Amino acid sequence: MASLGFGPSGTGINYATPWGEKPGWSGFAVTWPPGLYFIEEVIFVTQTIPAVKYAYIGGSGTWAGDFPLDIGLKGVEVLEDNLVFQTPYGETVPLKLLKLDKEITADHKDRLVLSAAFHGWHSADAPANGPEQIFWVFMQAGVKNIVVEGSGGGINTLLDPGDLIIPSDYIDMRKEPTVALIPNKIVRMLDPFCPTLRDTLYQEAQKEFPRVFNRGVYATSQGPRFESAAEVKMLHNAHADIAGITLSPEVYYARLIGAHIASIYLISNYAEGMITNWHGNEIFDLYKDSAPKIGRLMLRTLANCGPNECKCLDYRTDVDAKVQKNLAK
Repeated sequence: MASLGFGPSGTGINYATPWGEKPGWSGFAVTWPPGLYFIEEVIFVTQTIPAVKYAYIGGSGTWAGDFPLDIGLKGVEVLEDNLVFQTPYGETVPLKLLKLDKEITADHKDRLVLSAAFHGWHSADAPANGPEQIFWVFMQAGVKNIVVEGSGGGINTLLDPGDLIIPSDYIDMRKEPTVALIPNKIVRMLDPFCPTLRDTLYQEAQKEFPRVFNRGVYATSQGPRFESAAEVKMLHNAHADIAGITLSPEVYYARLIGAHIASIYLISNYAEGMITNWHGNEIFDLYKDSAPKIGRLMLRTLANCGPNECKCLDYRTDVDAKVQKNLAK
């Protein structure tokens, strides 16, 4: 058995692999006998971050599928898979680099998309700095438009399992501090979601689902556990419409790095204490049915979004230089 192991990243050396040469990659392991290739797991660790304007953050809305292979959308190509980047916050989860062909984009130009599964978390139980890692990569790549999907429990009594909601505002109930990826920025969270991007997302969602709500408040709680019935009652009194555990800090990081963001969530269950009780295994049939549809509408949104007519980037302010100097004393 021959074995191909690790090489230094960023050296400009080409590493021979059974599928061709990879320049400057490291951190991959392949074993094969002559004439027959067995790829055990291929993870490319690189410091070369591609210039990309669009990003897709996957969540539980597609975690029961095989994104993007099962969405049935022509004009989508996976250029790179299992891309892992070194960041100041640790290594990212494996990312994908996708190409949306000019035949399906609004400006008739190819669009590159960085795609991260399940919010960049390293497990379903803990983020492990995943959001910080992927948003640092997005910042270095120059990402300007981000779409996010997931699921959550319906607090608003009008919401039923299988509905979609596109939040217009949010409440952050997490107990952990948020990292400032960029220092000395005052970030206002008025109108936290880009209205232009939300409109495109709403239009595409209506093509796949019969009931889509284009406004509402998402309440982020401290995961990985679900909320208690008392907590849901409190959030209901605070006028929250859906409860989940992932929207924060994503919405803050997007504005901090100068990107526009819009998100959409599948109502997977009634929040605890609302409407009726439910059984945990019930939600997975819904996930399996919804995954290809959510994957399609997310990539169509990135393909069709146009110029951002909004004030998103006006809500960032640099801390005054004199104040910075005084704080550094």
